[in-house]
Amino acid sequence: MKHFLISIDKRDKYLTIIEHSKTIKIIDNEKFLMLFDGTQQNILQEYEARGIDVLKTIEGAFSLFLYDKIEQKLFIAKDKVGIKPLYYAQTERELIVGTHLKRFSKIKSFQSTINPSTLGEYLQFGFILQPNTIFKDAYKVLAGEYLSFDTDTFTSILEKYWKLEGCYQQEKKLYSEAETVQKIDKKLNNIIKEETQSANFGLSLSGGYDSSTLVAIAQKQLDKKLNTFTIGFHEEQINEAPYAKKIANFLGTNHHEHYFTESDAIEVIPKIAEIFDEPFADYAAAPTIITTELLKKDGITKLIAGDGGDEVFATAENVQSFEYLQKTPKLLKQTMAKTLNSVKLQHFPYLKNYNNLPIKQHKLYQLLMAKNIPQMVYSRNTLFLEEELSLNIKGYQPLPYNSFDNIEFTNYAQTVDEVIGSYFKTTMVDGELVKSYSTTNHLDISLATPFLNVELIEQMALVPSSLKIKNDIKKYLLKEIAHSYIPKELMERPKAGFAIPFSSWMRGSLKELLYEQINQQRLDKDNLFYTSSILKIRDQFYAGNEAYKYKLWRVFIFQLWHENFIRNKG
Repeated sequence: MKHFLISIDKRDKYLTIIEHSKTIKIIDNEKFLMLFDGTQQNILQEYEARGIDVLKTIEGAFSLFLYDKIEQKLFIAKDKVGIKPLYYAQTERELIVGTHLKRFSKIKSFQSTINPSTLGEYLQFGFILQPNTIFKDAYKVLAGEYLSFDTDTFTSILEKYWKLEGCYQQEKKLYSEAETVQKIDKKLNNIIKEETQSANFGLSLSGGYDSSTLVAIAQKQLDKKLNTFTIGFHEEQINEAPYAKKIANFLGTNHHEHYFTESDAIEVIPKIAEIFDEPFADYAAAPTIITTELLKKDGITKLIAGDGGDEVFATAENVQSFEYLQKTPKLLKQTMAKTLNSVKLQHFPYLKNYNNLPIKQHKLYQLLMAKNIPQMVYSRNTLFLEEELSLNIKGYQPLPYNSFDNIEFTNYAQTVDEVIGSYFKTTMVDGELVKSYSTTNHLDISLATPFLNVELIEQMALVPSSLKIKNDIKKYLLKEIAHSYIPKELMERPKAGFAIPFSSWMRGSLKELLYEQINQQRLDKDNLFYTSSILKIRDQFYAGNEAYKYKLWRVFIFQLWHENFIRNKG
């Protein structure tokens, strides 16, 4: 597992490397101390020549700690996309920097106190958005950001050196469709060729366009069979494995299948608490853990995955409705919202528990009141009503701002750009990428994400929306590229999604474990939630109310994580 943990004492300015993995590059000389998790080698030379602007030249995923002994300054920085994690905390006597938040508890001065407000954010999204963490006074370094810290004054400044929105705020390139497809295809080929030059690698293959395109290009380039991996389910409605197998057979890969079962769930789901630094409730984490275990068993040291395909190539939902809302007069929207909000569905005994109606009503209200596209995306992705969070979490207060508040598009950005950009900077970076990186890093498997190549992101940002979604076909360009490698009839089908039947399993094989985590004695002891409110969520679900399944799952995963953290603390 790649990691480092550093503390700097305020009183004597003493810097201590508490721990680090052998895979982290460490360079220490009379001028600098650097810890670096990435691939670039000449950072110190470039830093001497260019200063901290060297960050703009570093390619790929990285986390960096750089201490300039002459200037008495240190810098911590994360890659432009935000693939590798990096955390920091400042106590009364120390600055703490590390790649794994859980390990901060090894430092006595750090109080690993759960933050009720970010616990609420976790319940809303299933993960915690940058820059927040589950702990008070601990933060994430944002993608494309660095922290400059003066060890003399013990003060810091956060700076951006790359910003996603900047890619979309330039004039669009008006190439023909054929030329655009050719340029993107060529770029993807170059990226994949570079990723397959070294290491014993494998590719995940769901049978969807993202993974299938990567596999097709890689297999065409190489003179050996690729290793591809698919997780299947016995529940037919969510099982994509047969489609993936057909594509693997057509391309001629060495294909591996594993069908996820309830016995897997009992074994794997508790591992989520061990693997992730913070509570993480994306149920696709469980199949992803199985995939990485299959890779490890086969001696594969690198996974090439399709993360970011939806955001870069545009699977943008609700574009037309968002555009309509933006054009609707503000006064009319406020009047509609006020009227809607006057009807309190949660106060009606039947309606409050029927098909999540109060949540849907509240989301519509938020959409009407949203000031921009990022706030609309925020509204669509929240799970709990704000008043529910106050009833469930002790000491809960709404956060003054969140990641969606920091997203701002101007100039040439189109509605599609704003939608995919909003998802990119939130649910992709803090959800999808955290899932992929954490599970692979846990077993010392490196992660490659070709769709998140910065040059490709910048190139696709200049493509007009009319080519990203054409004739209501989402990811139009990627699909055109895929069809040049794989017959269209093999690709075109309804997408089932990478999920697990967690609802039926919570009623079956996971029920005993869930009750161990969610019961009056445990909740009273932890003193984080209002016991009666959480037990109501549990009991409503087991009474047959499916509207509570997502809420119960998130509480369940948090309880598993919290128990694991407390047990292993220090």
